[in-house]
Amino acid sequence: MSESPPRVSTPVKVLLGVLLVADAGFGVVLALGLVRGQSPWLIGGAYAATVVVAVLAYRASRAGDLKRGFEGLQDLTVGEEGLRLPAGTLSTRVIPWTQIADITPRRSARFGDGFVRDALWVDLVTGGGVESSVQRYAPRGRLAPAPPGRRQFEQTAILDPGLFDAVVERLRKELRHRQLHAQLRGSPRIRHH
Repeated sequence: MSESPPRVSTPVKVLLGVLLVADAGFGVVLALGLVRGQSPWLIGGAYAATVVVAVLAYRASRAGDLKRGFEGLQDLTVGEEGLRLPAGTLSTRVIPWTQIADITPRRSARFGDGFVRDALWVDLVTGGGVESSVQRYAPRGRLAPAPPGRRQFEQTAILDPGLFDAVVERLRKELRHRQLHAQLRGSPRIRHH
């Protein structure tokens, strides 16, 4: 994974492009005097409609980016048995759903490229936590260097902040779903004779 996500994401480019075209079109129409005698409310409403179209295009593009981001995320996989996370350079570990208490962002401890970032952690019901290699992007100028001598694994997935937050939320929803399913399945009925 690259060190830094693109500065301007595709959804933002779509939004800016649609607004630029709309502004240019309105500028030409106003310059040519094609709207003389028209109600200012009509002109404002037409412009507001272009803004709505731009926002809808932005939302659709962002949803597509998030979907591609989820599909391309290979450092962490969701399965019936639990979450599979990297445990080192060439090994993985499956954490069963029954052992997971929550999914939270905290400072990285084992994974990284020499800098401390927010990482996705799997909090265990026993009170401990397991760090994943999924981390939130931040500019290098805002990052603290990792403590010297700390053993680190470098295969990190450094995600755009929006995608990182979406991954955390998606895993939390999956965990809640699994916990609810286990509660409904695990409560036996008592028969009275």
